Amino acid sequence: MDPTRDISVLYRKMNVLTNQRLAHLGVSGAKAMFLFCIRDHKAMSQVEICRVLDMDKSTVAKMLARMEKDGLIRKTVNPEDVRAVRVSLTDKAVDLVGQAQNVMNQWVADATAGLTREERETFFVLLERMADKAVEMAES
Repeated sequence: MDPTRDISVLYRKMNVLTNQRLAHLGVSGAKAMFLFCIRDHKAMSQVEICRVLDMDKSTVAKMLARMEKDGLIRKTVNPEDVRAVRVSLTDKAVDLVGQAQNVMNQWVADATAGLTREERETFFVLLERMADKAVEMAES
């Protein structure tokens, strides 16, 4: 048993396979995560996206620039702070976000197909705890 290897394989294979499955929609797994985040939180600032996705400002700024160029997001002036912008989904993104969510959900279902319902639930709880701990460790 080698958990670090298994986590690495899971991450890499998820990226490869979800990118392949999402290609027909014109988005990657990474863009899909941004789309889901913005959908779930409505209009948000770049700082809020960084916090929710636990990513650095530079990475988020670059992805948002690509997504704006692709017509997936729009940036508008924040009425509460004219120095800041709010990021929201375009109609194009709204039309495809549900399809992208279905692709991601299907990958999870496929990857956990050999587990019982109880094992799947336990796995997801433990995975969330590990992710939370990793964030905590990185912040200390």
